[in-house]
Amino acid sequence: MAEITRWRTVRLDERGVIRDFLNRDRGLTAYALGDLDDAFWPQSAFFGALDGDLLAALVLLYQGLEPPVLTAFGDPDGVRAVFEAQALPGEIYYLFLPEMEAVLRAWYDLPNGKREWRMVLDPVAFAAAPGERVTRLGPGDAAALKDLYQHAAEPGEEVVAFSPWQIAHGVFYGVWRGGELVATAGTHVWSPAEGVAAIGNVFTHPDRRGHGYATGCTTAVVAEALRAGLETIVLNVRHDNAPAIHVYEKLGFRLYRTFLEGPGLRRG
Repeated sequence: MAEITRWRTVRLDERGVIRDFLNRDRGLTAYALGDLDDAFWPQSAFFGALDGDLLAALVLLYQGLEPPVLTAFGDPDGVRAVFEAQALPGEIYYLFLPEMEAVLRAWYDLPNGKREWRMVLDPVAFAAAPGERVTRLGPGDAAALKDLYQHAAEPGEEVVAFSPWQIAHGVFYGVWRGGELVATAGTHVWSPAEGVAAIGNVFTHPDRRGHGYATGCTTAVVAEALRAGLETIVLNVRHDNAPAIHVYEKLGFRLYRTFLEGPGLRRG
């Protein structure tokens, strides 16, 4: 167990303090940096563990999705101290570094966990992929996106981090065929203020694969992020999804770190 008396745990409400901690490794903490944006901040609860005057660990509970998303960075014992001190939700979706797994498992059962690569864009290496014409999507396309995502039936395909709110506060592109949305790519996080974007919700209808639609949509999202001057652009992809990794590498993304991701159910 962590030496709880060593730690002072606090709710963090000064964005500058949080930003300084997260900026130590922007590729690692891009999602959390995005949650400092005014659009995400009201749904974001940040907690810290201080070792003396040093902020040594940070835990973020993002409540803008259902279930809420839990992530953490820094000293694992500091993360454990925060868990000891705070009331945690009964159900979460976690995005955790492997060195934090033991802490997480002490509180949660973790069925159906996945290993994900965090990939970070090298802007110099970005190469726009040729492909089908894509269309910028807006809030009026939320129903079409939901209908498309319902086809994510294969194991590991589930789109678990989509909310119509993300369309209005992010960037989504799609491919339409015969009046039907057949492919899309969007963002989980989009923050010009923090200079970060996290690409996600990339999906193609199973009957429409093999035409480069998702690649074209992803290219469009990345290009818009670069035009907006966002300096940190990331995405997550399954460890065993070699074809997708190859496509992202051709676009200029590089393997960065492994994350553990999945649902968690509070023990007891």
